[in-house]
Amino acid sequence: MVYAGCLVEYSDEPGLRAAGVRDSKKVSRQKRLALRPLVERTARDFAIVPLAPVLLDATSLNELGKRVLVDLTVRLRPDVLVFDAPVPPRQIPGYIADLRVRLAAAGVSPDLPIIGENGADDTYPCCSAASILAKTERDAILALLQEEAGEPLGSGYPGDAITTEWLRRIYHPQRGFPHFVRTKWETARRIVRDHAQGSLF
Repeated sequence: MVYAGCLVEYSDEPGLRAAGVRDSKKVSRQKRLALRPLVERTARDFAIVPLAPVLLDATSLNELGKRVLVDLTVRLRPDVLVFDAPVPPRQIPGYIADLRVRLAAAGVSPDLPIIGENGADDTYPCCSAASILAKTERDAILALLQEEAGEPLGSGYPGDAITTEWLRRIYHPQRGFPHFVRTKWETARRIVRDHAQGSLF
């Protein structure tokens, strides 16, 4: 998993939007690669945070997301914090309240305006820019892992048949999965369960 933060002047956001900077899931891989240099040139500052599978297995994604968001805020010091909320709408106020406590403990002003919304990475160009950075970094990491594996790994998402088939084939009951697979991922857990169930017969 890869997180990113992007510090963008409000006056620069229309230019990013006009260039096609949107939620990275709605932009082709080629377009994302073309947009990344523009994002890097336009941003006042940015940071990209890849998280290793072992870290993802050690705690919840919700908790990790909050930690990374606090770290990015401390580093980038935005005048307004805008983020794509990873929880349902009714849970967003509580998420932001917890975030404020963590930010205050990290020395961030309690008056910092915070906007957290579902789909913010498509609504706000600053979030879209961060999404482009994170996704292109993820693509590059996946390409390296595919080179290490020596065969296609697919997109790495649960809906990808290439990914799930590769995981089923590569899993070993003693050795488990390769080091770059998140073992607490439900897709991986299901494969382990299916294998154990099959061994009973």
